[in-house]
Amino acid sequence: MLWSLLYLVLPLAFAIRPDLSKGPQILNPPSALFQSRATSADELDPCQYMLQNLTSVENLRAHEFASLEQCLYYFLAGESAKRMKRLGIPHPIASVPPNYLSRQPVNIKFNQITLQHFELNEFLKDVAIHGYMELSWMDDRLQWSRDTWKMEKLQIQSLNHVWIPLFIAQNYDTHLKNGDAFEIRRVETSSSGNVSAVLAFSLRTFCDDSDFENYPDDVYKCCFSLEPQANPDIIEFDASGLPIFTDPKYFRDYGWKVSGTVPQALEDPAQVAQLGFCLNLQRASSSVRIELTVPMMVCALLFLLTPFLGAIRIQICAKFFILVLQFLTFILFSNRISPHLGSAAATPKLLRFLEFSVTLNGFSLAASIFLWACTRIRRELPPWGQLVQLSSFVNRFLCVLQTHAADDDEDSEKAPAGGNYQKDWTAAFIAVHALTMSVLSIIFVFGYLFLF
Repeated sequence: MLWSLLYLVLPLAFAIRPDLSKGPQILNPPSALFQSRATSADELDPCQYMLQNLTSVENLRAHEFASLEQCLYYFLAGESAKRMKRLGIPHPIASVPPNYLSRQPVNIKFNQITLQHFELNEFLKDVAIHGYMELSWMDDRLQWSRDTWKMEKLQIQSLNHVWIPLFIAQNYDTHLKNGDAFEIRRVETSSSGNVSAVLAFSLRTFCDDSDFENYPDDVYKCCFSLEPQANPDIIEFDASGLPIFTDPKYFRDYGWKVSGTVPQALEDPAQVAQLGFCLNLQRASSSVRIELTVPMMVCALLFLLTPFLGAIRIQICAKFFILVLQFLTFILFSNRISPHLGSAAATPKLLRFLEFSVTLNGFSLAASIFLWACTRIRRELPPWGQLVQLSSFVNRFLCVLQTHAADDDEDSEKAPAGGNYQKDWTAAFIAVHALTMSVLSIIFVFGYLFLF
């Protein structure tokens, strides 16, 4: 009788240990609920008890719902381990991709790309972008019965619990990818096996500034490309056709107008899957445009108005003043544009027009000096009759470009005696000067229209 009592009391003594602070404790909790050693639904006894008494997940407390999620995950992990037991792969639900046995492609769909921040270096012509992508793919190992588990979605608490795709940025073979980073967050799966996740990214690439001739309104075209890092032979990419979005909470344009192309996936099955998209950056601020345009337009306007000053020598002084302003504008352009010229073959239109206007002003100044010098030469013979008639006709229609009569009389009084034909020669050269300035002004206007 005594031995029988000892056999009954000893198991209880080992199972229950008195604790003055916490009372009796269970030393061996159910391991199938928190560990992955159970490989079938029959061994999940606590989970089976919970399922038998489960009517709705809305009535569960937070810790009970967490326990139910653990039960569901380890049930799915156990079923996957049973199907691939003959291969001897540990934890196959996380270590191998879906369709590992059938080798069917795993389609990764990029639902939306959101841009949160960008950093553009105009001198090096490179840009760094930060944001996230919404991904989804099918994994039949994560399917369960909604009637049994009363759950529609399952939050994956650790990325080591399920298979996730890995990505790298496709760059030049000699380019060090020290600025590229990817991180998958908020992994969630539905009862149908549709897995969704958020891929946070930080990418850096070089920009194409072939539109530099339109500086400061040029457009930087920066393109990015992604490809799978692991299992590239069974992964396919699919784009949703949506454009690139910006996050209104974090995104700042910093004086740039940002637009993007629609992301596209490479459809050639003979190559590694790739996803490509581009960003177009254009200055939204007009401060640089005003700084460069206003001095140039003032010089152009003064150049067109110089023929209306009348006397040729006054026009010469005005053109010298305009030439000084144009060289000062050249210095301004040099400080603004020259740092960008080392990485672009095109010449900005503003700089080309300034070059054109300085050249034309130089020709105009040389012509004015030459014709003014011709009027200073005293001649004893009269000009040709047709030249006198032609100069009279031109001066009649271009009267605003003529020298004032008082100036002519003053010059005639200062001239030595030697004939009465000096006024005719002066009128002829003034007419030639007026025609020359008119032609140069027309060339200037057409040059502006052609360059812009």
